[in-house]
Amino acid sequence: MSRLPEPHSVRELAREFAHGRSAAEYAGNALDRCRAHRSLNAFVSLDTDRVLWRARAADETRPDDPASAGALHGVPIAVKDNIDVAGETTTAGTPALRGNLAHTDAGVCARLRRAGAVLFGKTNMHELAYGVTGENRLYGAVGNPVAGGHLAGGSSSGTAAAVAASLVPAGLGTDTGGSVRIPASCCGVTGFRPTTGRYPTAGVLRVSHTRDTVGILAGNVGDLLVLDRVLSGEADGTGEPERLPTRLVVPSRPGLGDVDAEVASVVARAVRTLREHGWTVVEADFPRTVPELIERASFPIALGETPACFRQYLETVREPTTLDGLVSSVADPDVRDILLPLCREDPERDERRRRAVAELRPALAAAAAEHLLAHGAAACLVPTTVLPAPRVGTRTRVRLNGRTVSTFPTYVRNTNLASIVGWPSVSIPPGRTERGLPVGLQLDAPAGTDRALLALARDCARVLAGTDTASDSRPSVAGTDTAR
Repeated sequence: MSRLPEPHSVRELAREFAHGRSAAEYAGNALDRCRAHRSLNAFVSLDTDRVLWRARAADETRPDDPASAGALHGVPIAVKDNIDVAGETTTAGTPALRGNLAHTDAGVCARLRRAGAVLFGKTNMHELAYGVTGENRLYGAVGNPVAGGHLAGGSSSGTAAAVAASLVPAGLGTDTGGSVRIPASCCGVTGFRPTTGRYPTAGVLRVSHTRDTVGILAGNVGDLLVLDRVLSGEADGTGEPERLPTRLVVPSRPGLGDVDAEVASVVARAVRTLREHGWTVVEADFPRTVPELIERASFPIALGETPACFRQYLETVREPTTLDGLVSSVADPDVRDILLPLCREDPERDERRRRAVAELRPALAAAAAEHLLAHGAAACLVPTTVLPAPRVGTRTRVRLNGRTVSTFPTYVRNTNLASIVGWPSVSIPPGRTERGLPVGLQLDAPAGTDRALLALARDCARVLAGTDTASDSRPSVAGTDTAR
């Protein structure tokens, strides 16, 4: 499917709208692009009149002094369908919530509005955020706009596809185990998971309060920096982020296990390019305790916290349903089979969750931080996913290096670490495989280093793009960021 290049960057668009360009005309063109790409299934609801009204309001409230305009003035931002937008339904891709009309904005959406953004439709997702492929039995699978015959990845599949197809310049997703970074990798865009707790969580149907966060998908890292400042409440901040040393540590395989040969080749090429430009990339495997702790902590936390998170959100629904009612009507049998046991009280499950949060999670964070410290590295560098985008029809099993393996743990293998310990993590697109499939390159750094990590990722993307100059232009899908 052809990619339409209209959106440009968030920063560039906001500047143009503040100086007189019509946000309404731009929104109308964006809606035309969405209609032309309807087969992607990127959006589950897109109210044309509402979007145009918001864009016209941006034109009518344009300040006399462009410098006083909001950081996102008039810019269309897509929103994953488990995040509340006032006046629109939040279905989380599941039948029981099809009539769930939100009466207030989620905290993140309120911040976007205050910055002048035009909230632009609700995007498709893996049902209840419990999956990594982008399949959805209720609304249909989300297609990959840059890899025909493949899925967008999940669970923030619709937002990633909308950005990759240039339907919108950026959008919101959520990330429990990799649900922003996985589709970013599969679709060849940038994706950012912040330090857990950095963005508001009110009005979001979450899977795990320990692991979940809203995240961002965009065309370049410069846009991630703009949106992070807004979503973190630092919209009035000025100046460049702290600079981290250009010293990274990469596992020798690379990753926490087998990696598809073509993915490994793209990553190796990126490492060579960084070294040629003066970066230090140290090759060192994680200590054995890291993958062991990830395996022991991962599912006990997510599965143990899902019932409480779902019940908490259901309390806000105007036409209430019970957890049993929500789960029993799940359209995807694979998702339903995972969730049905969670409806029952299980003291052992609660104890596993408690121990994972209280003991395993801190031990994992300490081991990962010590790994960075031992090698003097600012961040870990790994392929975001060990496989490229899954083929259409992929369910619970995929092929990796000649073996049939479980889909979910394979795709979250490298994204899981940051999700469990709450570190910021960013995926950038370093290139494509020989078959033309996008690959993601992921940088993880300790909690609280969000702005510095994004600046490091921006510099990394500039090197991989082969440019020493900064621009706000949107890169090609297979390219990397050159934005300030």
